[in-house]
Amino acid sequence: MKAIVSETVEAVPQFFDIDPMNVVWHGNYPRFFELARAALLSRIDYAYDAMAASGYMWPVIDMHIRYYRPLKLAQPISITAGIVEWESRLRVEYLLRDSETGQKVTKGRTDQVAVEIASQKMLWEAPAVLREKLAPFI
Repeated sequence: MKAIVSETVEAVPQFFDIDPMNVVWHGNYPRFFELARAALLSRIDYAYDAMAASGYMWPVIDMHIRYYRPLKLAQPISITAGIVEWESRLRVEYLLRDSETGQKVTKGRTDQVAVEIASQKMLWEAPAVLREKLAPFI
């Protein structure tokens, strides 16, 4: 699916990301996704502080990761996050590439839903504030 807005960040796996097999441990990939998602949310002016101020939190309810190649210590990567769905949930797709070769390393997606902070109730459609933030990109 084509993203309506995306953002790319650069990162380099550190020593604490590596497992005993000398590659990035599979459980650390969501941290790389989060780097790009945070930049993407800032791009649409809806970073985590703006979410809280708007009265909503957006917990991740589903995540999928597809590993193609292992990441290694100090391997420069680019991480792209793009919003592909927003009407009833916020779906963000991710692509990790080796920054030097351009090879695809990993792809994934997360699904988040709006939860009203005051009532702790989940919304079945995106609140108006998200639609307003995305309007310039639609």
